[in-house]
Amino acid sequence: MIGIGRTGELLRQLTAYEIDLVLDSGAHHGCFGRGLRRAGYRGRIVSFQPFGGARAKVRRTAARDADWLVVPYALGDRDRAWMRRLDGVWEDVVAPGERVLLQVDWKTELAQVLDGAGEFSDDLTLVRSGVRGQAAFA
Repeated sequence: MIGIGRTGELLRQLTAYEIDLVLDSGAHHGCFGRGLRRAGYRGRIVSFQPFGGARAKVRRTAARDADWLVVPYALGDRDRAWMRRLDGVWEDVVAPGERVLLQVDWKTELAQVLDGAGEFSDDLTLVRSGVRGQAAFA
């Protein structure tokens, strides 16, 4: 889970950039989304989690939150059974005019997820990657 201090700084960034939507790639158990909610973020969250056990935990948390959607696949640079390109699902998860933060847990996956954003990569307001406070913003 991200610490309150780090979450507070992230919330300041989300407010400064008027972020309406957080795309959480690699949601695991939903710790990132829960941390955002505890810090006061009230915008939409879409969590991408392909694996059953972890996805079930995120869904239990998100079930109490009308603005938090959990989808059963990962984001990547190609479509597979458990993976989708962001440009292929963009219009399903992003409303027109929303300002988007893309959160990718593992820095090693960031390039693949951005490749999968295709024509929508310029529509990402902020991109964040890293684990447990080792985040980088672009």
